[in-house]
Amino acid sequence: MDKGVPCMENFGTNCKLEIWRRENSTFFLFSVPEKRLPSSSVLLLRNMYSVSVDGGLAGKVTIVSKGLKKCRGSPVCVRASVASTPLSVKNQQLKIGNSEKTVRIGVLGASGYTGAEIVRLLANHPYFAITVMTADRKAGQPFGSVFPHLNTQELPNMVAIKDADFSDVDAVFCCLPHGTTQEIIKGLPEQLKVVDLSADFRLKNIAEYEEWYGQPHKAPKLQEEAVYGLTEIYREEIENARLVANPGCYPTSIQLPLMPLIEEGLIELRNIIIDAKSGVSGAGRGAKEANLYTEIAEGMHSYGITKHRHVPEIEQGLSGVANSKVTVSFTPHLMPMSRGMQSTIYVEMASGVTTDDLYHHLIATYKNEEFVKVLGKGVVPHTRHVRGSNYRLLNVFQDRIPGRAIIISVIDNLVKACGLVAQVVRALGSLLRGPGFKPACLR
Repeated sequence: MDKGVPCMENFGTNCKLEIWRRENSTFFLFSVPEKRLPSSSVLLLRNMYSVSVDGGLAGKVTIVSKGLKKCRGSPVCVRASVASTPLSVKNQQLKIGNSEKTVRIGVLGASGYTGAEIVRLLANHPYFAITVMTADRKAGQPFGSVFPHLNTQELPNMVAIKDADFSDVDAVFCCLPHGTTQEIIKGLPEQLKVVDLSADFRLKNIAEYEEWYGQPHKAPKLQEEAVYGLTEIYREEIENARLVANPGCYPTSIQLPLMPLIEEGLIELRNIIIDAKSGVSGAGRGAKEANLYTEIAEGMHSYGITKHRHVPEIEQGLSGVANSKVTVSFTPHLMPMSRGMQSTIYVEMASGVTTDDLYHHLIATYKNEEFVKVLGKGVVPHTRHVRGSNYRLLNVFQDRIPGRAIIISVIDNLVKACGLVAQVVRALGSLLRGPGFKPACLR
């Protein structure tokens, strides 16, 4: 078969297999009419809708049988273990015909959770190609040996940072621990766009960074040019940036509902109380006694009380739109789940303001934003509804205490940290003009 050209083959009555080949990749698209699904395929469909073909490559069933009514009309594509909506099937076909438009990506610190999420999220996008992956302790190993659920993706072997060749890279995603990225980014070629997922460039005030992170900033000149990567708020600034500081997960879930309300003067700056809960993956992949299963399971753990490192980041964003110092009461909690985050925020409304005012202002603010959804009145956001997706769900509720409101914001802590990366690169207009980015939820 020619590269990028489909071939139709029949598998039973009216059951067709469309095969696309591109270089070393094979994409299988199945079309199965209702009530004519081969019995041998039913079992495969029940197994996460994947269809095994010659060595485990997978495909799409466009119409499922009567026994799977809940899925009718919602075809799912599975390539390896990366699930996506029909939009991604279209994107794969675009990728075949538009390879010259690919944005070449380098992932530094690829063996961590954020590295794995970046790969998963970019796997089906038509304009991204990962060309460099670093992981000093895993140098020389294939990515699939570290994350087997992604072992069918076409990826380069991981290398040590000192051996990385950036001549074939347009943008770099830095997934290294806090305190290690400053000197590494300082040494990267100046033409590269850089998105840093650590906290090293989030705080504008380097003295504040030293206070909260316990060490002096090693790249103060770079800090001056870094742009905070909350795309819904700072999209224009990001378009002209070379270095983007990806926001933390707690600050993302908190700033997005609060910043527009503060800027509009709808809530008071005093008495903002934030009760936030996160899955264990938020603490990273490093081996820590406090994160062992027996320490985490069957309980809830408060930590970083009054001194969590995300506090100055949250207050920096809120103070910026308030043009006045904002101090919050923030307490995070670790939950016995792998991923997900909920921030329950208690605010005092300005005089004469109602919860309806807050609700409608958030709707108006984010009506054109693809990834922020204000739910219907009275609908409570749940972390399971955003698991594996790049969406944030928000809602506002009247408190029993007069004059106060409760805001609930949920995100997937891993995807919102990494999903912002794709938003950020899309906002870097000189690099990418193309289809959007819509990772499907995991269930």
